Amino acid sequence: MEKIQFKNAFFIKLGREGEWEESSIKEGKVRIGWHEISLRTINKGDWDGITIRLRKSYGNKGVGTRDANALRTIAESTSEDIWITFHASKLWWCRLRDGKVKDDSISKHRVVLGKWNDQNINGRTLYVYDIPGSLSKVRAFRATVCRVEPADDLRRVINAEQSGVYYDVQQAKDALARRLESAISKLHWKDFEILVDLIFSRSNLKRTGGVGKAKDYSDIELEDQITGDRYLIQVKSQASLRDFRDYADDFPSGQFRRLYFIVHSPDKSLENYDGTEYDEVELILPNRISMMVVDCGLVNWVLDKVR
Repeated sequence: MEKIQFKNAFFIKLGREGEWEESSIKEGKVRIGWHEISLRTINKGDWDGITIRLRKSYGNKGVGTRDANALRTIAESTSEDIWITFHASKLWWCRLRDGKVKDDSISKHRVVLGKWNDQNINGRTLYVYDIPGSLSKVRAFRATVCRVEPADDLRRVINAEQSGVYYDVQQAKDALARRLESAISKLHWKDFEILVDLIFSRSNLKRTGGVGKAKDYSDIELEDQITGDRYLIQVKSQASLRDFRDYADDFPSGQFRRLYFIVHSPDKSLENYDGTEYDEVELILPNRISMMVVDCGLVNWVLDKVR
C-alpha cells in the first residue's frame, strides 16, 4: 500500500471534554467552537480583527492570540496536512477537504477528506497503549490545537514502520535467541524438561502432575485454570520425524486440546518438516524454544546450567 505523506501534523481537541469527538468521527467533520466569531469573519481571513476580538473576549492577550492562531491553523489547513485526535482509547487521523469553514446546528466545522481513520495502512488499530509516548502525551494538551512533534513518529505509526530503536533492540534480541539455541542444546535432558515446564508455568497453564511423572504418553500435563482445557507436552532432547509422527498419530485429541512436541536437537528430517500436517499437534523446535526463553525471562536460568 502507498505510504501516507503529509506536510504538517496537528492535534485537535474536539470540544470541551471531548463532547464533539463522537459526532465528528461519525460524520466526517472537525468540529470547532469560537461561537463569538462569525463564520463570515473566519472565511474572510480577518485574523487581526479576530485576534483583537478574542483578546477582548478572554481578557487575556496571550490566550486570545493563541486561540486566534489555533483558529487560523484550522481554517487555513489544506489536504496536505494530517490531523489527529483521541477517542475510545484510540488515535484517529484524517485530512481536511480543501475549502472553507462551514457550520450546522451543532457547531462550526471543517469537512474531512474521506473519513476519520483509527488504523495504520496495514489495517492495525491504533490503540493508545500501542503508540509512542511522544504521540499519546499530546492528549494532555489543554488548549484546542497543537502541532504534533516529532511528526516523524506519527508518519511511522500511520505507515506501520519500525522505529530505529525498535529495530536495533529486535536485532539484538534475535541475536541473543540464536546464541541461546546452542546453550539449550547442551542442557541435560532433565534440565531441559524443567526449562519447558518453567516456560509454560509462566502462562495460565497449571501442571496437573509432576515433571516426568505424567502418563506414559507425555512428560507434562497442563490445565488452563480459566477454561479448563487440558494440554500434553512431550519433551525430547533428540527426535526424528518418525518420532514426532508416532506421537502425533496417537494423540488423544478427545481428552486434550493440544499436544506440544518440543525438541532441542531435532535430526534433519524433523528440522526440515513444516509441522502443518496435524491441526492439534504443535512442533516446537530450537529457534522458537530460544525465543520463548528470552520472552519468559529465563536466560539466566539457562546460563546457570551451562556455566
